[in-house]
Amino acid sequence: MVHAPRVVVVVDRSGDRLPPGTEETVAQGWRTAAPHAQVETHLLHDGGAGFAAVVAERAASAGAPVATHPVLVPDPTGREVPAAVTVVGEGAGATADLDTAQVVGRHLVDAARLADPGGLSSAGVGILLRRARGLGARRVVVGAGPAAAHDGGRGLLAALGAGPDLEHLAAVREEWADVALVLATTSEASLLGFHGASASLGELGVAPTVTQRLETELGMLSDRVNALLPPPRDLLTGLPRRPERSPGSGVAGGIGFALQLLGARTDTGPRLLLEELGVGPRLPGGLVVLVTDTYDWTTIHAGVVPDAARAASEAASPTVVLAREVAVGRREGMSLGVSGSYGLRAGEELADLAARVARTWTPTPPRPR
Repeated sequence: MVHAPRVVVVVDRSGDRLPPGTEETVAQGWRTAAPHAQVETHLLHDGGAGFAAVVAERAASAGAPVATHPVLVPDPTGREVPAAVTVVGEGAGATADLDTAQVVGRHLVDAARLADPGGLSSAGVGILLRRARGLGARRVVVGAGPAAAHDGGRGLLAALGAGPDLEHLAAVREEWADVALVLATTSEASLLGFHGASASLGELGVAPTVTQRLETELGMLSDRVNALLPPPRDLLTGLPRRPERSPGSGVAGGIGFALQLLGARTDTGPRLLLEELGVGPRLPGGLVVLVTDTYDWTTIHAGVVPDAARAASEAASPTVVLAREVAVGRREGMSLGVSGSYGLRAGEELADLAARVARTWTPTPPRPR
């Protein structure tokens, strides 16, 4: 007896580069060429702009109650901008999903101001958190990626009542102890260091003199925090586990640092959603088809493709990548466990690409004689 192959289509919806419905487009193309295959579809996101919308979209398609609550909050310059709290579920089991890009995204500030983000504030994220708590949510998931603000989360903490010099930080942490905070990050960068929040600004064109000054300011902030909340010591080494060095603390200009101080569990957006959306348990025993916009050096180092490919590899499932454009070779993908990558040919759409790849990976079985 020949078992039908199971195909797990996972679409990278980060940054809205692929439109809603892409997963069904690919699935339909695959089914056209391989009607014997069992094709299922899933969405993942890197945690940046659009994170909450994708979570809500998937929850609604699964029949869960979803409510969107609009709110006006200050952007990094203090100007009011529209944002939203998305609540999935009802009652004690409800989760509020927040998208920090709505509040502190780089698109909200002009290029001249981004060249030196000193003085820009994350206070709007704190106000968004208060709104989520006011709606009764006892679990809050915060998607955080590139941000205009670069204050180490000081504005966020001040908006929650920590005070201008964070003198009430311990009280704020105690106040939020009954809320399960989850931080979904696009990066595992730390707050300080050669690969920290300030250093990463150099890749965006910020001058070295500015990044060095910002690093110094964040260092002073971390010293203040460690004086107010002495870090616990590692049981093996006896050394303090300094929060400014923890993975994800540098995301969104240090908003990750502030949320971790409040007890946020932290993971990358894709790894979190593999669990949250039930994608991870579907990988074993299937052919995993990762669909992304561009498969290049950036894509293979961070985001949905590497996180999902590694999860598939751990489940011993083969993985192929479909993309509008492929800019890296097979050797680079093999380090992630990717067996093949396929880009659009002239005149092709994603459905055509899916059908072409389906004929290779799930060919029609021969008819019994």
